[in-house]
Amino acid sequence: MKKNNPIKGSLTIVSLPIGNLKDITLRAIEILESSDIIYCEDTRTTIKLTNHYNIKTPLKSYHEHSTSKVREKITTELNDGKNISLVSDAGTPLISDPGYKLIRDLQEKGLKISSAPGVSSPIMALTLSGIPTDKFLFIGFLPIKNSARRDYLLEIQYISASIIIFESAKRINKTLAELNEIFGNRRTSVCRELTKKFEEIISGNIESVIADLSNRESLKGEIVIVLEGFSDAYKKDIDIESMLLDALPIMSASEASKEVSKFTNLSRKEVYNIALKLKGKIKNDT
Repeated sequence: MKKNNPIKGSLTIVSLPIGNLKDITLRAIEILESSDIIYCEDTRTTIKLTNHYNIKTPLKSYHEHSTSKVREKITTELNDGKNISLVSDAGTPLISDPGYKLIRDLQEKGLKISSAPGVSSPIMALTLSGIPTDKFLFIGFLPIKNSARRDYLLEIQYISASIIIFESAKRINKTLAELNEIFGNRRTSVCRELTKKFEEIISGNIESVIADLSNRESLKGEIVIVLEGFSDAYKKDIDIESMLLDALPIMSASEASKEVSKFTNLSRKEVYNIALKLKGKIKNDT
């Protein structure tokens, strides 16, 4: 028999462990037990946790391919007084996981939403990295297509915040090589299998981490990369022409000059003149 719950008729976003099943809060267990329904990405994954804690609440699927009809159904269940929990396969829901459309719909309908916070692998990796934590950019998984991925990395090349990236074990070496080419040999931390038996943190500059991984036959597990942001220490090494050559294919000479001038002692006009010469050279070469 379910307990009476003071938040009945609302949806609660519940964080789950990312590996070690003990990393669940007492409040999360209580909410999952007292819910009428638990919506999850994959019932086959979530049932392992609910069985472990002897939680009998019915499981239903809500994932990235769920349609507006599923969201309407959830809205109806909430209006009928159901107490619903939303979970992802691991960690905090909505962080590189589906769910924001549901939350937005429920907000627009004036329904109550709460959260039972807990583990989040991007935050855990950042705190273990030894890289500045005062500001950071979480970008999740990079685009799959080579051109889109490169364009995106060029776009964020000069931000000053630490950068957090999700990556698969089979792609980690290629991604680190791309980061080294575009960002330079910055400090990085590769965090894998967080909270699990074979948890490992590999830190150093990008080239040293690549060398470490190249000596291994294979790498397994889920991976979070933390990369140091751009700082004044890099400005003295900036090659203005290289920066412009990276920027000109994706923006106008005026836009490129505006961005590049932020990282030099030259005025925007001076950088613009260099950009025009390079643009003419690029045109002649092609």
